[in-house]
Amino acid sequence: MRQRLIPFVVFGLILVLLSEWNVSARKLAPLNSLSDFWLEFCIGNAGDSFPDPAVTIVRINDSYEPLTLGEENPAASEGKLSRLDYATILGFIGKLDPRSVAFLPTPTFDESLILNQTDIVPLKDAAMQLPRLTVAANVSNDGEQAKDAKPLTFPYITVEGEPDALYSFTRTVRRPDPQILANADPAFKSIESVRDLISDESIRIPLVAEYKGKIVPSLVLKAIAHHAGVATDEIVLDLTGSPKVRIGEFREVPILNDGTFVLPQRSGVRRGMKSFTKSEDGEIKETHHFTSLTVEELAYTGGQDDEVAKRILASFQGKFDSISENLVVVGFDRSADRRIKTVRGEALSETLMLARAIATIQSGRFIEWWPDWVRWASILLIAGIAAVLFKIPRGRFVLAWAISTLAFFCLSVVAFRMTLTWTPPFFAFALFGLMLLIGLMIPLGKKKEA
Repeated sequence: MRQRLIPFVVFGLILVLLSEWNVSARKLAPLNSLSDFWLEFCIGNAGDSFPDPAVTIVRINDSYEPLTLGEENPAASEGKLSRLDYATILGFIGKLDPRSVAFLPTPTFDESLILNQTDIVPLKDAAMQLPRLTVAANVSNDGEQAKDAKPLTFPYITVEGEPDALYSFTRTVRRPDPQILANADPAFKSIESVRDLISDESIRIPLVAEYKGKIVPSLVLKAIAHHAGVATDEIVLDLTGSPKVRIGEFREVPILNDGTFVLPQRSGVRRGMKSFTKSEDGEIKETHHFTSLTVEELAYTGGQDDEVAKRILASFQGKFDSISENLVVVGFDRSADRRIKTVRGEALSETLMLARAIATIQSGRFIEWWPDWVRWASILLIAGIAAVLFKIPRGRFVLAWAISTLAFFCLSVVAFRMTLTWTPPFFAFALFGLMLLIGLMIPLGKKKEA
């Protein structure tokens, strides 16, 4: 057995170290693809636990240029957009018959510019063409008890239990523009007085908070409920056991005692999630579950008489179609906005972070990795299996190896279904592959005669 076990330990340690390095660095594309495949395999074998998300992001990125109307000074200075800019964006969306829209910007406007003057109401006109929007407000609890001159009315939810540990706010710092509020419900996007929600290890997003003695939903929670057809009074904060939020019959969301949702960063939720279905006449339909469009791409909906625009429009048709089915999230995603770092090395804007939270909750993918000690225990388990199998002659080794390998990966899938946790599988594939190679190439040594 020793002549088999020693090379297994030496080369196995190298493979494990390679796996652990890629867990943190994610530099090797083949291993990352294997991880993505394994996660989707586990999800595919988890029954009906994971419906598809339904989010389409309309990104205002670096390439968007504010409207000017030909004047020397732009309508918006320092990259700020005018009311007409936002009206134009909402107008593009309105042409595609959106089901629901969440509007994340909380802009302030220079009223001296013609495109912002209040005697014209382009933003109100555009908002009135859409289904009722959910719009963002930034709030704070910074010790200033002065009441707002025009306080916003936030809808409140039902509470079961004692909400003593929730974050609270007392005033609105940045509010939606009155024009868009003509057809919108406000909800808080962030609590500016709360610090340390985002760290290198985790991202926490407040789903509920206390305001004037009531518990109110965040924009993320309100937008999800609105898209699912769940009234605000059907949202329940349940603190009688493990803290959770029930969005009617649609979804139950685990939260912390302070009302925050820990965004799973290894759940496989990412832009580009789509599926293909075949109709009875053989036509393939592309359905985008979590996707994005820039404002420039969205603008092609207005140029269908141009041949080039027609070809571009056809290439984006699946994404355009998603707007009528998905929750549309409108927000900034410029290079300077991408300040949020994830454990996977991604750089996210607030818009992308909140859209990912929405997609995660919609799909119920509250998935995380195995704890480190469980992963290392599984490595030791595989090493123990190898020590046992290396005592078996080559003729029976392959069958024993096949049964052990199948059992290990079946248990991993069962563990995923029970705990919603997984781990990158390269170390397991590599160790079982190395075990087979050594068992076939190196014969079992003869026992010494007494």
